[in-house]
Amino acid sequence: MPAARSDWRVFWYSLAVYPIAAALWLLWITLTYGTAEAEVFDYVDAVLVSLAVAAALPVPVLIWGAYMRKPLQALAGLAFGAIAAVIALPLSMELVGSRRYGQFEHDKAQFAAFEQTVRGGDRARIRAQLRALPGGFSAPRALCGLGGGATYTFERWLWFNDHAYGEALPSKDLHTAATAVVEGDWPRAEKQAALLTVLRYLLDREETARFPAWARLWRATLEQPDAPGAMLTAPDFEGDYGGCDLGDPAGPVFRRWHDEGLRMWMQAGFVFADDQHRPALRAVRSKAMLDALFAADPTFAKLLGDEHYLGQEALSAQVDELSARLDRSEHPGELADLVEALAKASVDPTRSVSGVSPCRRFDQTEAQRDTIKDAPQRRAAAERIRTALCPAGSKRSIAPARQPEAKAESAATPGDATQPAPTQPAPQP
Repeated sequence: MPAARSDWRVFWYSLAVYPIAAALWLLWITLTYGTAEAEVFDYVDAVLVSLAVAAALPVPVLIWGAYMRKPLQALAGLAFGAIAAVIALPLSMELVGSRRYGQFEHDKAQFAAFEQTVRGGDRARIRAQLRALPGGFSAPRALCGLGGGATYTFERWLWFNDHAYGEALPSKDLHTAATAVVEGDWPRAEKQAALLTVLRYLLDREETARFPAWARLWRATLEQPDAPGAMLTAPDFEGDYGGCDLGDPAGPVFRRWHDEGLRMWMQAGFVFADDQHRPALRAVRSKAMLDALFAADPTFAKLLGDEHYLGQEALSAQVDELSARLDRSEHPGELADLVEALAKASVDPTRSVSGVSPCRRFDQTEAQRDTIKDAPQRRAAAERIRTALCPAGSKRSIAPARQPEAKAESAATPGDATQPAPTQPAPQP
C-alpha cells in the first residue's frame, strides 16, 4: 500500500491569503485615491484602516488551521504571505502616484486642445470645450489659463507640487474666447468676471487700443446694453477666478493708464460709481482731464469741496512723482495748471495726509532731485506749484538741492583776487 502524501493544503491556502488581500487592496486604493481630487490625509486614513484589517486577518485563518489540525502550517503560510502585504504599501504609493500623474498629463493635454480651439476662432466649439474641461473650470478660470495663468496642479503629497500653466495667447484670441463666453448661457456675473480676467491681461500688456472693443463686450452683458449711465464695477461672482481676480476695475485702469484710461472710460459711456471718484482723482494727470471730469460728473467738484481728505489725497498722489514729471515735461506749466486747479477746488490743500503735507512732500522730492541746471520754465512751474500747495509766507522746510560747484579753473577770472599771485623767481647769485 503506497505511503500517504503529506497534506500541505493548509499551508498553501494560508500562504495565499495575504497576497490575494494585498492585490485586491491595491486595486481598490489605486482606483479610489488615484485621482487629482484625492488628499494625502484621506490616503493615510485608508492605509491605517487597512493595516488594522490586515492585523485581524490571521485570526480566522489560524482558527481554521487549528480545526484542520495544522496550526503550524497556517502560521507558516501567513508569515510567508505577509511579505506581500509589506511590499504592497510602497507599491500602492507608486501606483496611486502614477495614476494621478497620468490624470494630470491628460488634463494638460485637454487644456492644450482647448487652446487650439480658441486659436481656430469657432466660438461654438470654444463654449463646448470650455464646459468639458477636466476639473469643472469656471469661465474666468479658463480665460485666466488662456492668458498664461495656472491651469492644473499635481499634488505630490510629500514633495513639492507640479503646476501647469496655459500658453499666453495673444489678446486677439482672448477677445475671441471672451466673446464666446458672453454669447453663451453662463450667468451674467460669471460672464463679467471672465471679462475682467481679460481686462487684467490688457492692463499687464499695456494694450489700451483694445479697451473700446472690450467695453462693448461688457455692455453686451448688461440688461440694457445701449442705455446711458452704464456701470463698470466688480461683479458679484463668488466662483474661481484662477488667480486672475482684478477686483473693482476702476482702480487698476485709472492707476495704470491715467488720463487715457479716464478718457476711454467716459468715451465708452461708463459713469463713475460712488467708490470710483477717489481713484479717478488720484489718477488725473492734466487740467484738461480734470475739467472733463468736472463736466462729466459734478460729484467730483462737490466731493473736493466737501471732503477734507479727498483733495489732499489727490494732491499727494500728484506730488509723489511731480518733480520727476517736471524734469521730463516739455511744458511744465501744464503740471502747475493741474496742481493749481486741484488746490483751488479742494477745501484745504495745505492739510497733511498721513502726517506729511503736500507742501512738505513736494519740498522733499525737490531736494532729492539730481543736481541739474533747471530751465526757466521749470523753475517758474515749480514755484507756482509750491505757492499752490504751501501756506502763504511759509519757508521751505527742506533746503533745495545744491547746484554743482564750478571748478576753480573755469570759475576764476583773470585778475581775480582769489587767484594766487605768480611766484617771483629767486634771484640768481
